[in-house]
Amino acid sequence: MKKLLIALSLLASNAFAQEDKALAVLRSDASLREKAEACRELARVGTSKSVPTLAQMLAEESLSQMARHALEQIPDPSANAALRDSLAKVKGRLLMGVIHSLGVRKDIDAVQPLSVFLADPDPAVADAAARALGGIGAPSAPVLEKALTQGSTANKSAIMEGLFRCAESMSNSEAARIYEMIRNLPDLPQQMRVAVLRGTVRCRGAETVPLLIESLRTESYVSAANAIRMLAEIPGQEVTKVLVAELSSAKPDVQILLLHALGNRGDNTASAALVPLAKDGPQNVRVAAIRSLVQLGAPASIPVLVDLAKDPAPDVSNAALAGLTGFPNKQADDAMLTLLEEKNTKLRLSVIDAVAQRRVKAAIPALIKIAAEADTDVAGPSFQALGELAEENDVPSVVGALVQTRAVAAAETALAAICARQPDRTGCADSLLGGLARAQGEPKLVLLRVLGTVGGSKALAAIRAAAHESDAAVRETALRVLCDWPTPEVLPDLAQIAQASDDAKFKILARRAQLRLIPAQDAPDAQKVSQLKQIMASLERQEEKRLALAALASIHTEDSLQVVAQYLAAEGLNEEAGDAAVSIAEQIAASHPASVAAAMRLVKTNNKKLAERAQQVLSRAEAAAREEGFKPIFNGRDLTGWDGKPGWWKVEDGALTTESTPDKPCKAPNYLIWRGGQPADFELLADFKLSLEGNSGIQIRSEERPDWDTFGYQADMTGNGELIGFIYHHSRGLVAGRGEKVVFAPDGTKTVERIGDAAELLKHFRQGDWNTYRIVCRGSDIALYLNSVLMCQVTDRSNQAAPKGIIALQMHPGPPMKVQFKNIRLRELSR
Repeated sequence: MKKLLIALSLLASNAFAQEDKALAVLRSDASLREKAEACRELARVGTSKSVPTLAQMLAEESLSQMARHALEQIPDPSANAALRDSLAKVKGRLLMGVIHSLGVRKDIDAVQPLSVFLADPDPAVADAAARALGGIGAPSAPVLEKALTQGSTANKSAIMEGLFRCAESMSNSEAARIYEMIRNLPDLPQQMRVAVLRGTVRCRGAETVPLLIESLRTESYVSAANAIRMLAEIPGQEVTKVLVAELSSAKPDVQILLLHALGNRGDNTASAALVPLAKDGPQNVRVAAIRSLVQLGAPASIPVLVDLAKDPAPDVSNAALAGLTGFPNKQADDAMLTLLEEKNTKLRLSVIDAVAQRRVKAAIPALIKIAAEADTDVAGPSFQALGELAEENDVPSVVGALVQTRAVAAAETALAAICARQPDRTGCADSLLGGLARAQGEPKLVLLRVLGTVGGSKALAAIRAAAHESDAAVRETALRVLCDWPTPEVLPDLAQIAQASDDAKFKILARRAQLRLIPAQDAPDAQKVSQLKQIMASLERQEEKRLALAALASIHTEDSLQVVAQYLAAEGLNEEAGDAAVSIAEQIAASHPASVAAAMRLVKTNNKKLAERAQQVLSRAEAAAREEGFKPIFNGRDLTGWDGKPGWWKVEDGALTTESTPDKPCKAPNYLIWRGGQPADFELLADFKLSLEGNSGIQIRSEERPDWDTFGYQADMTGNGELIGFIYHHSRGLVAGRGEKVVFAPDGTKTVERIGDAAELLKHFRQGDWNTYRIVCRGSDIALYLNSVLMCQVTDRSNQAAPKGIIALQMHPGPPMKVQFKNIRLRELSR
């Protein structure tokens, strides 16, 4: 509890400070925008302390609205008093604003002052006063009643609106009295009459039914519509009876309103009364009655709807059938089946569509029967419905209908759809094969095509047999099915067709199918590439060559890339070949960098995006080629494989790290030695980062000395860049500077050649960030690169040159510094 009190105290203290700050802004010469923001803040934290300042602003044109907004929210009676006092000090729009604010605050003490303004000569002020009094609520009612009955007629609408607001806060009996008083006024506008009725219904409920009936029976359609809407909102069967009773005497347009209301009420006791209107009368009334019958959902309505579905009037028939389609009852399914037996073609078509929408499985036998009829106008839609409803066990019957029908195309679509839905298509294949044995002509061709979509060994055997039949149409259909077969087991058939067929059309189709299926077969990639390469050699048309390139693009191997690369300069194929080559290269750049780089350099394209992809892959391949053969000698986690002076080296953020501080100075060099060997010819890559005062280096081909010391060549480095790109030796000092090539003859004579500008080369160093050293030692030559740029070279043929030695990282004595190394990789070289 103590903590809660402290927290509340802090919040209050903060609010007081915010209030003081906002008031200071209002009392200053701050901008209008700043003062508006201060008022918004006072609306949140203001107290009685803010009221005097805000009250002064009420009479200022530019600040009044902001001040009122704040005063409306301040929970202190002084805000009410300030607003009331300003009534006599402001005029026009400012006065209307103050009046509105008193209504917002529901200030009971403002009732009398505001009542004066009900007779104001400015109609806008009088209207504002009436609405504000309404906002205050019940205490304002007597004043507004008096003004309504004795005052000017100019602002009666606003006064009535105010009374409506008052009624909302009064008891039902008092509110009803207000509504009754307004209802009895002469010449009451229609919108007010509607508002009175609605308010009366809210207060008295079912007691208002006679009043609403009276309004319903007027000559005004609008009045009738409003009355029916209100009646529909009153619950109970008695109101339903009243609405039904009005149906017989109402005009057609009102009958439609009554029917809608009865349907929406959901009281199916009204169903019987709607039937006569559904059977006879104006078509729009009949349609409305049908829709309401469906909404009510009484099973007894189903026979009525069945009869009406046969009505000669299209709107009536369609409405009845639509109602049956949406009727939530199995009896409606049975009714649909009886309608399928009708002779009226248009009706049967509608019913066929309806049973498909309702998923009436019981209609399948009837649909099969219709599908076999000679009339293709109904047979076709029946097959379409069967395609949606039938299952595997229905396939034999659908095949039987196919053999008899003229609607062959619709039958084919239906069979294909039925079979495609089955998780196991073996049963479908058996049924189709049974029909194939007895089918002739076009139905037989349909079954062959559908077998092609079903697949499976039995279906394939039948297609192979059909491909050798004497009937040319059967043979050609079977060949087409083989060329469209979805799985690779037909590849031998396709090869035979491509080689032996006398028809160029089938040669092309077979080749295209081979190109589609070879990548999908379960075979080694090398075999796939070999097959595609062999096929490409026989292709004459560019179209098939493009397909072959696309097929090769899906096989991500070095072999496929080499085949595609042969077409990179081929006229008319270079774009497709380029796209295929890039697609392959993107997947194998890391594993085959040399081949990828060579292929990407050959890609020539006008496609900007493809060119960018090729360049990106080339960069990746070149980077991978540079890394090829490298092995990491630091695992990024701990000091495994490294040995250093205890207490100086550790792994931090994945980097070998050493650091000296004022409390822990480094007084003598010490080294972290790699214990993985003493390489002779090698290439070393290492990322490093130094603090500004940092001084370090990488020992190469060096000799180990006691106490973790070394002797030999070093790739030198400093955090300020001074010794970046230098090579150092413990006996010779700085051997080669940045931009120098140094040669030591066998007798030790030194010659120096300038190969670069030291200042320009230093620009490649990223001070305070990670950089990369690349050190290449081969024979007597040592080369040092920074961030891929050659810094210096040393050739040492003297007897001081060590042919091999340790690799180590230096911690140099000196001021406090931090040194880090990571991504250390070694590649041993052969001479």
